[in-house]
Amino acid sequence: KTQSKEHPNFATMTEVKQSTYGKLGIFATKAFKTGDEILIESPAVVLASSTAGKQQKPEASIKVVPASIDDDLHGTFRSMIAVGKSWVENSEKRKSEILDLYFPTAESSSKIEDRIRNVAKEALQYLQKSTKSAADWESVEKAMLVWSCNSFQGGRIYLKISRVNHSCDPNSVIQAEGEDQKMLAATDIALGDEITISYLGSMMYTETEVRREKLRKTKFFHCECVRCVGEDIAARIPCPSDHPRQSQQSLNEDAQYDDDQSVKYICASSESSALEKFEKLKKSMAVVTSRVVGFLEEQESAKDKNSEDNDSNDEEVLEEHLSLARSVMGDKHWTTNLLLLLLLDRRLSQMSSTMLTTQQIPEMEDVAEAIDSLQRLYRYVESLKLKLHPGHILGDVIIGTARTLVSLGDMKSQKYGAEWLEKITDYVDKFESQGRQKVVSTLSVAWKKHDRDSSDDGKNSKKQKS
Repeated sequence: KTQSKEHPNFATMTEVKQSTYGKLGIFATKAFKTGDEILIESPAVVLASSTAGKQQKPEASIKVVPASIDDDLHGTFRSMIAVGKSWVENSEKRKSEILDLYFPTAESSSKIEDRIRNVAKEALQYLQKSTKSAADWESVEKAMLVWSCNSFQGGRIYLKISRVNHSCDPNSVIQAEGEDQKMLAATDIALGDEITISYLGSMMYTETEVRREKLRKTKFFHCECVRCVGEDIAARIPCPSDHPRQSQQSLNEDAQYDDDQSVKYICASSESSALEKFEKLKKSMAVVTSRVVGFLEEQESAKDKNSEDNDSNDEEVLEEHLSLARSVMGDKHWTTNLLLLLLLDRRLSQMSSTMLTTQQIPEMEDVAEAIDSLQRLYRYVESLKLKLHPGHILGDVIIGTARTLVSLGDMKSQKYGAEWLEKITDYVDKFESQGRQKVVSTLSVAWKKHDRDSSDDGKNSKKQKS
């Protein structure tokens, strides 16, 4: 696609100007309410595309990657070659507009961006040696850098949405509609505010250093957003002075689960002075963080590849990681909660599948465990005090839990399911599809059937007596 489809009033609703993040950004020229549509846009160009829902391995025939390129950028090197070839084959239409997007230069780049500039340089040399036809090689190199900093999944580049800067506490969200992207206000946005999105997906709910490292590796910048320079709530652990550690730096069970919410927490980021006297604990925390980040990245990669055995083969490994995270980090740390979310999602899927195939309701113990997990997750997400509604990350598991409660058949369980759905009703109305809204609406009123049945039974009883 090379034709841009956008909101008819977009030109008057936003403007491009200098951002506090040091680049150009998109700013609101009118006020937006939560859920308002800001823009719908088609990609100006698609580079390093994907097919059949499975990520390609661009230029997989390239077996040897230059030694100057770090291991974690080998895939980027191969993709850049695919981008360069695609750019050479593309028509001239819109190329100048695409190259007007941000890319690091020798004069402006940081040390982090120097890594990606080196990859582009090596990819360019490869293309020059392997391509017989003439090309504007300066333009090709710029295109590879623009792609590395501005593309969405599938190599799609947008003239306007690609200008939207990142924040770890964004005020808008992106929803995919095929190749198009729709941007919605995730909270009220005032006239003059910069419009931001998150580049991190679920990793937005992690601690500062993990978010920054992810952005350094994938988007090649060091984040200095308001959240990154503030208190690191996602890194809270039980205070080691108040809650002494056992062997292997593990907490006792009461401190791990904090069922009565009496545990004292500290924000234990990598730079926290509160951990100066606890070197063994710091080392254990670093090991847990590294293992959990690696595991979550593996899960994301498997999801992108539509791996059929993603759910079936590693649940035991997931449980082991969750047990480790909870024993060292406690109930309110991001590692515990993101792993718990992943496990809850799988358990709910299993319960739903079992109900469909066997017509049997879930075991009450499994339902109680799901509810307990959901309560913990909701507390965690609310504690971060982000602009995004908790429904953005918890919507699926809340709906799944409500569906399970409704399936039990009794009015008390169904009412409790409706109470959970009430927490995300506003989110669903503004951000979910009509089909999803209908599901939530149906589940929310399931308990009322009991009232109608009781009323009908009462009327029939009176008629019989009369």
